[in-house]
Amino acid sequence: MSLHDKSIRSIWFPAMIFLPLIILAPAGKIFGQGSDSLFDFSADARVFTAYAMMNAAGGGGEWRHAGMNPIRTELRDDLAGRIDSTLQRKITNFDESHGRILEAYEAALLTDGPPDFHWSFNPKMTGDISETVESDSGLPALLAEFYRKAGIADLWAEYRPLIQAKNDRYKRFAEKAMQDVEAYCRLDSNYFSHSSRHIHFQFMPLLPYYASLTAWVNGDIYVIVGPQEDKPDKSIFYYHLLTRIALPLARSDSSDMARIEGLYDTVKSKVGLKHGNWNTLVAECFAEAMDIRLEKKLYDLDSSTVDSSLQTEYKYGFILCPTIYNSLEKYEGSTMAFGDYFPLIMRSVDLQQETERWNDFWSKK
Repeated sequence: MSLHDKSIRSIWFPAMIFLPLIILAPAGKIFGQGSDSLFDFSADARVFTAYAMMNAAGGGGEWRHAGMNPIRTELRDDLAGRIDSTLQRKITNFDESHGRILEAYEAALLTDGPPDFHWSFNPKMTGDISETVESDSGLPALLAEFYRKAGIADLWAEYRPLIQAKNDRYKRFAEKAMQDVEAYCRLDSNYFSHSSRHIHFQFMPLLPYYASLTAWVNGDIYVIVGPQEDKPDKSIFYYHLLTRIALPLARSDSSDMARIEGLYDTVKSKVGLKHGNWNTLVAECFAEAMDIRLEKKLYDLDSSTVDSSLQTEYKYGFILCPTIYNSLEKYEGSTMAFGDYFPLIMRSVDLQQETERWNDFWSKK
């Protein structure tokens, strides 16, 4: 068993821009599938429409050598004759011209969905939204036009059972994954119920392999993942849950975060960071490192597999991942909660040492 390839993350996907709406939510009541679960695995028409439009716009990026998921290939064929050249150009032009979240089709989550896709979000319960987004009707209008002219209602009726069946394969792993993360971070068992109302899991075969997104909209967490080579298991949830823990800690540790913030420009000098910020990058470094440690325990990974995974994450810009990974061994041997240990790891980061290692790494490429 090897680690899932999680190198394609929300803040720097080369072919598409993902929506980095990851932020700690206020306390909320437990909802979801059953009163004892936060998780909801219901397939979402907004997500389907958004990624159908992405594919109709020509978004053909794929990381797997064997090519796209068969469901994605079939949908692209179905879409080919459903929109005229005028709408095709409109979608493509919109994709190329709009910056920040409006060029990310995940922004469909900020709408009330078909058929009109009106903006429908509470800024206080939604992460990192531009102040001007609600006044720009471009995306909702385009989604509504695409939904209508491409006959997405009919396609959704056809593809929904296929996607729902894929979603349902992950159900049995969700609660155990949450328990693993809570145990590893030594959290109160109600941590996630206090930070969200629902956790919506969306397996989306219309995305490239290994792509992933975590969003917080209207007090709910959305976890959207593309196809995976491996069979479903609980590890698919680790990174997304761990990011929810690490980000508020990164935002609250202002002094140590500021001390080494120069590393953000160091990373940007080699990796094209289109969105996100220093807080997000640090949080994702922590989530990646903790994910690898959890999967090492789960799958008894050998050292070469772990080292290869750490190098891959490092190459994609997660500059603190190796340092954090090594620091976590001492954390595991302590009795401290992760939230209390987080500042100790941050204080141990040596700015000059990290800069020199980064420069040395790229000088050999």
